[in-house]
Amino acid sequence: MTETERFKDASARRTGWWVTAGCFAVVAAVFAMTPGVWRFAMPETLKFDLSPLLRQSLLVQFHVVTVAVSLVLGPVQFVLPKGTGAHRLFGWIWSGAMFSTAVATFFIRDMRHGEFSPIHIFSLMTLIGAPVALWLARVKVMSHARAMTGLYIGLVIAGLTAITPGRLIWDMFFG
Repeated sequence: MTETERFKDASARRTGWWVTAGCFAVVAAVFAMTPGVWRFAMPETLKFDLSPLLRQSLLVQFHVVTVAVSLVLGPVQFVLPKGTGAHRLFGWIWSGAMFSTAVATFFIRDMRHGEFSPIHIFSLMTLIGAPVALWLARVKVMSHARAMTGLYIGLVIAGLTAITPGRLIWDMFFG
């Protein structure tokens, strides 16, 4: 690896940390502005309960698992050295989880009584963006990095809707 490549790799990792920190700061800010959330911030009210998830269909359970995998692997990918076997392996796993998540959402339409919701725009973007981003890894590495970062930011934005009162994730932690 040349000095320029090492510099670009280190710069990409720093950028990845900032993107990850920024995403989680936005989530924390939105969560903090949710009316009444502070009463749930007490340790005695914060409880993790899988029963709301287990009452859902297998499709919804699959969706939650693939989202969780994507949320965890995203920051890992941002900080791993680029071009390594681990980065490629986790990248394929992440991309597969994201693609699977997007496909599953087209069959989950409970929010609007069978209709698609605005959140499905992120699903469409992922179905198009993930394969393009994987292709870009071979031809334009910086465009690949931007596309994958954009997909992760879209995942976090879509995830913000899941932590609102009355939704499944809210019920799992605060129900």
